[in-house]
Amino acid sequence: MNNLIKKYSSIWIALLLFSGCEQIDPLKEEQYVKQIYIVGASAVVSQFVMPYQSTPSDAYISLATGGSLKIDQDVSVSVIHDDQAIKWYNNKYMIDAPVKYRILEATNYTIPKMSTTIKAGEVYGRMPFSVTTKGLHCDSLYALTFKIDQVSDYQKVVKDSVLILNLNLVNDYSGTYQLNIARSNMIKNNAGVWEKGTTTNLSTTRLLKAVDENTVRLFNEVKAEQRSSYTSHEEYFNAIKKYGVNMSKSTDGTFVISPWADLAIVDPGTCTYTDGTFTFVYDYMDGTTRYRIEGTLRK
Repeated sequence: MNNLIKKYSSIWIALLLFSGCEQIDPLKEEQYVKQIYIVGASAVVSQFVMPYQSTPSDAYISLATGGSLKIDQDVSVSVIHDDQAIKWYNNKYMIDAPVKYRILEATNYTIPKMSTTIKAGEVYGRMPFSVTTKGLHCDSLYALTFKIDQVSDYQKVVKDSVLILNLNLVNDYSGTYQLNIARSNMIKNNAGVWEKGTTTNLSTTRLLKAVDENTVRLFNEVKAEQRSSYTSHEEYFNAIKKYGVNMSKSTDGTFVISPWADLAIVDPGTCTYTDGTFTFVYDYMDGTTRYRIEGTLRK
């Protein structure tokens, strides 16, 4: 009799335990410490693609909630700038860089409100602002810093808490292209007219860098455009001055070719842009030799 009672008691205990396990759903409970963070701050530097344009350009940062469940109430988040982060990052990671990050001047941006609200049931909340890109130098690394100051509920993340937002300045014509050119040395005939002599065909990829809303800069011919190709920062920037070529859009839709700095362009020729392709010709001097460049740049 005692064995029978023990047997049924064990069955009832097992059933009760099974029933209790069935009622517990761990996924319905928050699995982590609920924290508020800035999207991109874990990488410290985040890039925001921003067009050069005559009117202010819109930008934003995103604040978010971590955890396994969405929040069930609105959470207000305020931020502050932490510009010492730029100095720290430059000293730690940019020692050998040709250009270091610099704080964007306050006259170049407007932040209506240094706070945002992450709505109940949402994961993200945006904090918008605008940047005046006119006059910003294409070879500078402009950045804004953001750090969470206060949150109305939960807790702010402590590690990886500062975002350095770098502005990647672009326009409608910047980007990576396939360059194909024919370079001819030019010779004057007996009538004093320039004629093409020996011609060499060259091909490479080329990055066109936005200078302003309507201008891009490229390296002449197939001269090296990467910093790693030069022995010093000074040599690199001297190469930009020596080999840089501007293509600037005119009011009639065609492009005007001009030197970035020191390249001796003696005939700007012609330049058009159609369906993602530049077609151009221009003459320049290298010492006492005149060359003609005819080619295309295709995206």
